[in-house]
Amino acid sequence: MAIIISSPMSDSGKSFVVTTLTRALNGVPFKAQNMSLNSYPSDDGGEIAFIQSFQALGAGLRPRNFMNPVLLKPSGNGIEVIVFGRSLGNFRAEEYYKLIPDLWKKVKSVVSRDMVIESAGGLAEPNFMERDISGFLIMKELGIPAILVLDIDRGGAFASAFGVYNILPPSVRGMLRGFIINKFRGEEKFLEEGVKWLENRTGMKYLGFVPYLEESPIMPEDSMNVREVGFGERKVSVISYPYMSNFNEFYAFLKSNATVRFVTRPSQLEGSDLVILPGTRNTYQSLVWLKERGFVETLRKYPLLGVCGGFQIMGKKLIDPYGLEAGEPREYQGLGLLSINVRFEVDKVVSLSEGKGEVEIKGYEIRRGRIEYVNDKPLYVIHKRNGNHVNVEDGAMREEKLGTSIHGSLYSGFRKLLEDLGIKIWVKSMEEEIADMASKATEAFRKGVDIDTIQEIYKS
Repeated sequence: MAIIISSPMSDSGKSFVVTTLTRALNGVPFKAQNMSLNSYPSDDGGEIAFIQSFQALGAGLRPRNFMNPVLLKPSGNGIEVIVFGRSLGNFRAEEYYKLIPDLWKKVKSVVSRDMVIESAGGLAEPNFMERDISGFLIMKELGIPAILVLDIDRGGAFASAFGVYNILPPSVRGMLRGFIINKFRGEEKFLEEGVKWLENRTGMKYLGFVPYLEESPIMPEDSMNVREVGFGERKVSVISYPYMSNFNEFYAFLKSNATVRFVTRPSQLEGSDLVILPGTRNTYQSLVWLKERGFVETLRKYPLLGVCGGFQIMGKKLIDPYGLEAGEPREYQGLGLLSINVRFEVDKVVSLSEGKGEVEIKGYEIRRGRIEYVNDKPLYVIHKRNGNHVNVEDGAMREEKLGTSIHGSLYSGFRKLLEDLGIKIWVKSMEEEIADMASKATEAFRKGVDIDTIQEIYKS
């Protein structure tokens, strides 16, 4: 009982389909390898891709390391390789490729018969197929069937599916059992000719369609999916610098009196009620980018919220003795908007966290930077990490400049600090909102897709 959700290309809707089928089939989400800067703490103390956590939480499950055995995080200094929740360090591409045979053995050991498996990128890429531990090798060696998700809005849906079928070795083609048309506009009858053409030439079965949705019902997986969020009159601008991470937390603004835009130029900040410096996998390169783009003086004019790496950038000095961010040991000046220093340590904090102080805050931490207070005072004390009691000072506020190390804080009492800026957010907890989003996604999916036939494939 397992099925692979694959596609000829990235950003076709695989994550959406896995979210819905995990709920509908009572399955377990799984992606053997994911490249993403959006991550989340697992219940067994590790770090996995946010979207696999989203899929798990949306199905009433807890995120676990095995759901995403290999997470790849581009860092500007190579790729950080995280295996079963633990970082192995940064690798060049050719170094990572040498790890794949051993990683594949580990992946095979956890694939089970109750999984809804999401493949990575495009299936059957000839330059990568024999290293594809997320899709092709699972089909080839473990005999798990796959269906294709075809993005018809881009064009070329049927041709790309036919291409995948013909690129795959004849011994594997039979594992392609069906296809779903995603992002379809119009009447289903206009698909009939193309559907019959593809069915007759490949043996794959048409499994239905998902209509084009103006607003995706799930949080995005990566920066390819960045778009405007919310419908309110207040203007929030998130600076989309290189290596931006965990930006999906700003989907809290879907239920607010604000609209969020992701910006890349200082002129786009005009009229902002709040500017956000989001998390980043590389504070050094993001800071250099801000300076080169001319943001520094402009940022002083606006109310500002920094989250994790964005909070660190707002400080006076960033100390990187091991070259974890800058690529070589160095100290560099931050924006000087808050009177704190940051020191980067080898050990990464990965935790579900809670804090108390001027406000109660709840969310998650994924960081190596430690906050050292100079003149500013902590905004709260983190008192719980992964259920364990701790005592860690965090956060800072100076006039309309605010910072926190905790992602997802806008889903907690921390959002009250934005009310003085006229910004109101009325979301429930992040986990409750994820469950609601997954439920709505499944409802939309069921309307046009043959769940019964998919279940037969899943059980085969």
